[in-house]
Amino acid sequence: MSHPLHEHPRCRPQDLGAPIPDSPHAVSVCLPTWNDVIGYEEQDARVMDKLRTGYPRFFFHPMINEVRRELLARHGAPGEDVLPFPDETSASECADYVGATARTTESNGIWGALFSNASLTRARAYWQHAGKILSSRAAEDWLNGMGLMPSDTQLEETMKKRLAGWSGAPARLISLHPSGMAAIYAAFQSITRRRPGKRTVMFGFPYTDTLKILEKFGAGVEFYPQGDAQDLHKLEALLASEEIAGIFCEFPSNPLLRVPDLPVLHEMAARTATPVIVDDTIGTFFNVDVLPYADLVATSLTKAISGEGDVMAGALTVSPHGLFANEAPYAASSGIYARDLAVLEKNSRDFPERMKAANGNALHLARLLSGHPRVEKVYYPGLDPSPVYEVLRKPGGGYGAVLSFVPHEAEINSPKIFEKLQVSHGISLGTTYTLVCPYVQLAHYRELDWARGCGIDPYLLRVAVGTEPWEKLQARFMSALQ
Repeated sequence: MSHPLHEHPRCRPQDLGAPIPDSPHAVSVCLPTWNDVIGYEEQDARVMDKLRTGYPRFFFHPMINEVRRELLARHGAPGEDVLPFPDETSASECADYVGATARTTESNGIWGALFSNASLTRARAYWQHAGKILSSRAAEDWLNGMGLMPSDTQLEETMKKRLAGWSGAPARLISLHPSGMAAIYAAFQSITRRRPGKRTVMFGFPYTDTLKILEKFGAGVEFYPQGDAQDLHKLEALLASEEIAGIFCEFPSNPLLRVPDLPVLHEMAARTATPVIVDDTIGTFFNVDVLPYADLVATSLTKAISGEGDVMAGALTVSPHGLFANEAPYAASSGIYARDLAVLEKNSRDFPERMKAANGNALHLARLLSGHPRVEKVYYPGLDPSPVYEVLRKPGGGYGAVLSFVPHEAEINSPKIFEKLQVSHGISLGTTYTLVCPYVQLAHYRELDWARGCGIDPYLLRVAVGTEPWEKLQARFMSALQ
């Protein structure tokens, strides 16, 4: 489980813009200083001109931009822009979201959504939130004149069986998607097709794009940011008065690692046959079993299942006892591109061993930080395990590899600690190597006051703990906190 980034993390000023890991298909990028993070959010040329990659739903990979230029040259008209997609359905959905003037085209296996230059921001919202993106490996093959590889059905079945063995669901009830958000979007489409025109619920403060899907693509959303007992009472009253399309939550939540009372939530929803959709990306199949209390489970395979940070992928799992057990969920996407699937299959072979090691490191780190005089607050399920988490925790499972913390006088000290910390500085999680980021600045830069109102400190630091030797991690964090 050793990794080059254990010894040589990307966190130095000269690492600005370098991919994490060192791969043309890396999903993270080094932003070594606090000012670099702000510069990224402000689209400062000093930062943007150095980026060799970025998270693929937020940042157009250089090869994706090459595909866009080629599609425009072949099919575009003056004043138009384009986004490429792996299938016709995704391109058509993007065009429909942009508006009546948008159109689609096909070129050697890639589908493009064409629209006016002025509509790029809206089209990017679909790309980012729905997550049904063209991968950089697919773009690479297309640019090299190879076209897109056909689906590898045998490898798909291998991957589904592996996921089934970890989750406990039959392989036939698992669908593969080009990103974790594409899996959540497929769940959203499933529930809104079942109850069209009905609102959804977001229970607990979530990863940003889940809430954006419900806000931008649905009939409206009721948001309960705390996800606590008081919010459960409010939700119970809502379900008694209004038919709801579905309830979304995370187990645990991102970035505060809160644990919703999933058994009570599911029991409450079942009274009105309202589906519950759980994102278990941070909890993982290894640690928790959410299937008995969910109808659909969305997982970002980009994260801990892969562990390397060089492939985008997602899965949607149907509970064999839930509302969708006798029907396949809506999954119009083209699945995971064959080359990406091959990388994922290889990366995922040691997932249980990696997860066990990262669990141990994260628990040690949470305890270290919680006892440190410079730290005001640590968020981690293992510090004071809730009875709910213990009910759902699997035999041998731990409390996950993600934690967040807020230093004392965070506005002053978080930037200093972030810049001194000798682990890789990038956004993502679940990797073999440790990653740290000022998560709220990256996820909610344009809405910091709103996030603060939901109880999220803008100067919180999120740590995705890797499998480095504990002594090495301990020394690095103690040094940064001095």
